[in-house]
Amino acid sequence: MTIDEIYLNIGQSIVNAIDDERWNHAKLNIEVVGTGVVSYNGEYITDNNETKNISVRNISRDIRNWIRELHDIPNEGDNKWNKAFFTINTQGKYNVEFIWDEELDTEIARLSKE
Repeated sequence: MTIDEIYLNIGQSIVNAIDDERWNHAKLNIEVVGTGVVSYNGEYITDNNETKNISVRNISRDIRNWIRELHDIPNEGDNKWNKAFFTINTQGKYNVEFIWDEELDTEIARLSKE
């Protein structure tokens, strides 16, 4: 699967999970730790400027595989990340921000030794 296909699938999963018909933009917060453990949560902003949570139950379970696949692609070389923020608006325009959180990585390493 290409990066564009992964982005399309993630974006469509977010849109499908939004309960309101009137919303402006949504954001999915992603963490990938250890050997590919994926967690995520999200929220969206309505036309009335209300912030509402995205029910992760409404997001396709396949999203975990897409995120793992996406995680493996940029990890070639020095572009490692363990957090990402996927933002999408109602016109389908999206942005993905990748972050390396050293503190999170250190905490996971410490907990895995206990």
